[in-house]
Amino acid sequence: MEESKIFITNYPRTKQCVSFVQVGNERKTIDIISGYDININKNEVTLQIARDLITALLTFDKIYIEGNHIVDIIQVLGSDNLKQLLGLHLLCLIPDQELNPVMMKLDSEEWKHDFFPYPQGHCTNENMLESDFKLDNIHKWSHIENWFNQNDFKGVEANTILYLIDENSVDIDAENIKKQINEETNIDISNTTFLHDSNFYRKQNDGRWEYNLLSRIRLQELNKDVILAATLNIDNIKMDAAINELMYRKTASAFSKNIHCGIDELIRIEQQKGFPDLGKLFVERIINLDDVLKLRNNFHNNIFRYWIQKKEYDEQLIQKEVMNSVQNIIGSKLTNPLRYIGTNLIGLLGFASGLAVSAFDSFVLDKILKGWHPNFFLDDVLKRKIDECIEKENRKNHIEKINKIFQRIGRNDPCPCGSGKKFKKCHGKEL
Repeated sequence: MEESKIFITNYPRTKQCVSFVQVGNERKTIDIISGYDININKNEVTLQIARDLITALLTFDKIYIEGNHIVDIIQVLGSDNLKQLLGLHLLCLIPDQELNPVMMKLDSEEWKHDFFPYPQGHCTNENMLESDFKLDNIHKWSHIENWFNQNDFKGVEANTILYLIDENSVDIDAENIKKQINEETNIDISNTTFLHDSNFYRKQNDGRWEYNLLSRIRLQELNKDVILAATLNIDNIKMDAAINELMYRKTASAFSKNIHCGIDELIRIEQQKGFPDLGKLFVERIINLDDVLKLRNNFHNNIFRYWIQKKEYDEQLIQKEVMNSVQNIIGSKLTNPLRYIGTNLIGLLGFASGLAVSAFDSFVLDKILKGWHPNFFLDDVLKRKIDECIEKENRKNHIEKINKIFQRIGRNDPCPCGSGKKFKKCHGKEL
């Protein structure tokens, strides 16, 4: 039976704004923006990570995550549990040191989407000189090693984890993947559906187009996640729910409208009756990783992962098996009835007939046409947080624009737009 895999990539990235000054014959400044100004609730994130990991352990043979997120895993599972998962080869790491999506600007040039290595070293200033911010001696796990050093996590334990991470990593052509992602994003932003989206593009008074930097970063991240999964032939992806709208925009008329809400029997069970919230039990230390691994191995011939690929099944029998197994393994540890969690999922089925492989420049659509059918497990919470962050940024930019245009207008003066209203009742009401 083919190994079942899932790529978990719904980890929030905090906003970073840094500037590099290149000192030489010609002084140049590079400004870089990445991540989002998200107010992260540590308890919520911890619970979400635990839920995602445990559900994935029970339903897939192997879990893939990007190297940058190993830090989140350690903070939730602890180093001993992480070593256990790596030692069992259940967790696979994607080297992403070079795959940090950013918006970048050189001096007075236009902002452009690209990638920049995860920062090495530490500086408290927002504007960093080259001498303050070390980028030398970068290797594929530099960002993890740097985090270990900053948090005084050193010695045999840290070195063992770095060794196990490398032992459980995949080989990727980072330069080629960056090229594919940048090309995919360029295709997307030339799509008319983006040009008419006021949350993404906006036409200035001088006729030039401006776009929301955070929306562009998000687009780059979504494309990165999908292209990584496609490159590694991973069919299941847990990610920002904004991928739903993006895939509709990409496919436009290319796909049939056959969108299904479930890829397999287990997902239908999750949607209809829910799945035991083992993540909450783990965070509350009612169960441990050994309990989860016993559940993983207890079912008849790994029945959870068998369901992922099985086409015919007895739904009532499977539901009974799920609950019996959970009760047999951890029932004695429970004092209250199990809470259930659901799954929001979309899958894509097939193209409209008559399409040739050469019909698409898009790497993603080309992969799907050749037989890759991704199933997206949607993280609506992450989507909402990023949406709010982008909306906040749009409002901030809008207010700055009004202040700049109407800076000499008093609040009780007539609004220059000609509406006949006072400025404070018209364009100044948001100030």
